[in-house]
Amino acid sequence: MSTVDRAVPFRRLFAALAVFAVTACQGPGPDADRQAAVAPDSAAACDSGENLLRNPAFLPTEGERRAPWRGAQHAGEPSFDVSASDGVLTIERVATQPWYTYAQFPPVRALRGRELLFRADLQLDLDSEGWSQGLEAGGGLQVLIWGLVDPVMGGSRLVYRSSLEQEPRLGNTDWFTAELRFAVPENATRMSVGFLHQANGSFSIRDPALLDCGPVGQRDGR
Repeated sequence: MSTVDRAVPFRRLFAALAVFAVTACQGPGPDADRQAAVAPDSAAACDSGENLLRNPAFLPTEGERRAPWRGAQHAGEPSFDVSASDGVLTIERVATQPWYTYAQFPPVRALRGRELLFRADLQLDLDSEGWSQGLEAGGGLQVLIWGLVDPVMGGSRLVYRSSLEQEPRLGNTDWFTAELRFAVPENATRMSVGFLHQANGSFSIRDPALLDCGPVGQRDGR
């Protein structure tokens, strides 16, 4: 399969993103301040705005200084093949490492205190046969948000995490739409929006979108 980013071939991509891979591997501490995702609702209120994700069609990005989509995997031999064709991105596990993320990092400060809707069409061909990685098996949506917890001491930590919360996460499926609606904390400093592959097999993605649904509580008149 041809790599999705011709400017950054997959094997070079892994080396270039080692720092992000280490950060993602560490994950949140046991006291991570995870906020509850906002209850699903009609997307009509969000659809009037622009898609905050760049390159949702997964087009090649030759000559672009910083590609919007970036991939990272668990440290070790390259274990995932990433390809794109006709607006569909496919991630396939081909070796032993347990996870791979494909995400972008929208500017988050202007989105503090707002509700966002992240959605994409997914098609799964995934299973957990013989899975012994100690991680929840599946593939799908992932949103991570880091925030400034102590303004005096400084430093950010993970304050919101949603990984593989859609159903289904495993199996052989037709195309379906997965959605996650969530609130951006007021102390947010960085946000990752994308996809997590953590199983055997492959899954495909099309038409990803991140939409601004307005200030938190706007739908309830607060």
